[in-house]
Amino acid sequence: MALKYKYPAEIKGSRKLYSLFNGVKDPLGVISGNHTISGDSYHLKASLTNKHFIFSQDKELVEYILKQNHKNYFKSEIQSVTLGKYLGNGLLTNNGKDWLKQRRLIQPGFSKIKITNLVSIMEEEMDKAFQSFNNETDIDLYDFFHTLAFNIVAKTLFSSDIDEEKVKELGKIITEIQEVFAKEVRIPLYTQALNILGITHKNIRKSNQAKHIIQSVLDKRRNSKEEKNDLLDMLIHAKYEDTQLPMSDEQLVDEMLILFIAGHETTANALTFIFFEISQHPEAEKKLKQEIAEEGENVFRAENLMKKSFTVNIIKEAMRLHPPAWAIDRQALEDDSFKEYSWKKGTLIILYIAGLHRNPKYWEQPDSFIPERFDDENAKNFAYYPFGAGPRLCIGEHFAMMEMALIIRKFYYNYTFISSQKELQKKALVTLRAVSLHGKIIKKRD
Repeated sequence: MALKYKYPAEIKGSRKLYSLFNGVKDPLGVISGNHTISGDSYHLKASLTNKHFIFSQDKELVEYILKQNHKNYFKSEIQSVTLGKYLGNGLLTNNGKDWLKQRRLIQPGFSKIKITNLVSIMEEEMDKAFQSFNNETDIDLYDFFHTLAFNIVAKTLFSSDIDEEKVKELGKIITEIQEVFAKEVRIPLYTQALNILGITHKNIRKSNQAKHIIQSVLDKRRNSKEEKNDLLDMLIHAKYEDTQLPMSDEQLVDEMLILFIAGHETTANALTFIFFEISQHPEAEKKLKQEIAEEGENVFRAENLMKKSFTVNIIKEAMRLHPPAWAIDRQALEDDSFKEYSWKKGTLIILYIAGLHRNPKYWEQPDSFIPERFDDENAKNFAYYPFGAGPRLCIGEHFAMMEMALIIRKFYYNYTFISSQKELQKKALVTLRAVSLHGKIIKKRD
């Protein structure tokens, strides 16, 4: 039966064992190593579960799965089932008609026009955070950006209806869930061990605790009868096209939890990588500051943040080298084929975005930080998918890009960052994150 399908080159023997045992602590190194050995696509069969995996950093296959034949692919069980049991049934974990229904309902809240209305809220949080900087401030920017991005999401989603202690509690719960989830996905039989030890149940309790916090915010908003024109108001008042009914509280809470995670996690991680790259490339910092000065009083205007600029090029290039969404998973609903390969229904496809973004087939000097490469008029066709592609393109792309551009310009308008680290230690969980970014913030002299 297996002969019916033609999978890419298979990882076998000692390399397979190495992949299984080292994939937990160093997934980037293992997957990149396997691609070096086997080419842009390879196949791995899990002996215990009899599941087939295809890993790929091939642009054409990525586009085939995410765009041309996306209807044959759902988010895999890794997200829809394993992550779903902790985070519920929101946009990140949902599939099929339910996902489409939710996407259509939520999408209008993330239009460019709606996002521009949130700039003043973002600015307020940034100004408050930057006030803590003295003439010279020692800092871990990784921690700083996680707190700032979390507070921005809290204020744009919930206005002032959630206090700082609850925000911190949510952040802690989300990190703990991610740590367990990453091991659950990568270690064979780990799920059974977690169940036996009661860790799964403990994690679900934490998840319920997070949902309870969000439900209390929802109740507070409804009872106040205030209109705050934030994303929570939009979600409360949104109605399905077919029934003209609003979302249930359970669905609302699931969506808010996922927006909380996606809205701060990837942005904070991306900002850490962006500031590291700027700190290592003085010529890029000089060019950035020159652009900020030339923009004058328009420098923080929403329309200027979204237009093509060197600021945006820096963001794009840092996210090419260090994509927070470092891999995208899909599961085949039916047998399928692409070019010389074919695979069976149920095959899990891991689109290795971190590898694609550094694939020398598509990029000159793939490991170098060159923001100017995005000046190319063909940049739209680059092998570049930091926010995914196709119908499931990240709903928060405009929100994230505007927030990051605003933070970069506000910071470099008054400050510079001198990193004490020449290398970043990375950790690939659900998202790619740095472990820390230590250094010194120097305030510009007037």
